[in-house]
Amino acid sequence: MPNYWTGLAIIQQAAGELGIARPTTIQGTVDDGTNQLLALTNAAGNELLTYYPWQQFKLQWAFTTTTDESYDLPANWNYFVDQTQWDTTNHWPLLGPKSPQEWAWLKSGLLASAPRIRYRIMDNKFYIWPIPSPGYGLSMEYMSNAWAQDVSGTPYPNGTPIMMLTKDTDVVMYDPWLMVKFLKLKFYQLKAFDTAGVLSDFTRTFESLTGKDVGAPVLSLVNGAPEMFIGPWSVPDGSWVVGP
Repeated sequence: MPNYWTGLAIIQQAAGELGIARPTTIQGTVDDGTNQLLALTNAAGNELLTYYPWQQFKLQWAFTTTTDESYDLPANWNYFVDQTQWDTTNHWPLLGPKSPQEWAWLKSGLLASAPRIRYRIMDNKFYIWPIPSPGYGLSMEYMSNAWAQDVSGTPYPNGTPIMMLTKDTDVVMYDPWLMVKFLKLKFYQLKAFDTAGVLSDFTRTFESLTGKDVGAPVLSLVNGAPEMFIGPWSVPDGSWVVGP
């Protein structure tokens, strides 16, 4: 497991850099200053989820169909990773997400039922159409909203998902120095201090970490993805003998 820190350790480091008293606990504290730092840390943790698709929060959701049209989204669901929705039984990508207008046409229009499964998200549920036979496998990736874990450090879904720090032992699943710098920035903003220095510090760290989070692909000068199979496009440029 990466070297993640507890929320208490992050708050203590930020408080030390800010030159204010380092709290000894965040659990059930009545100290206003500590509660303010805790609230800012919770705000920072939830905001960072929306800034970048961090790899540690990418999870897979796989299930088999029943006779139902809709399925409850995972408890820690934040948003889907686009174009990862697949019918693993037929090895076809799902078609969607469908707009409300397309969905109404699919459900109510005069059309033949097609083999490809369509989907949409509505009312915190995952809807599919047409409803396949029970036992079809569907799989997709999504981003978790559980930016903190319990002290066991067990990755979700086996661990306990946390969206608000409450205990000294709650572990924050971000780079600790990024959280420290973001907490200082939010503290400066709240106090109406000059944020130029702390903003620059946070931005440099954020851009450095996002650039290294999952690595980078080989860049191509050709538009589009390369073909999977051998064909004329596989022959390099040149002069070739094609006859006897």
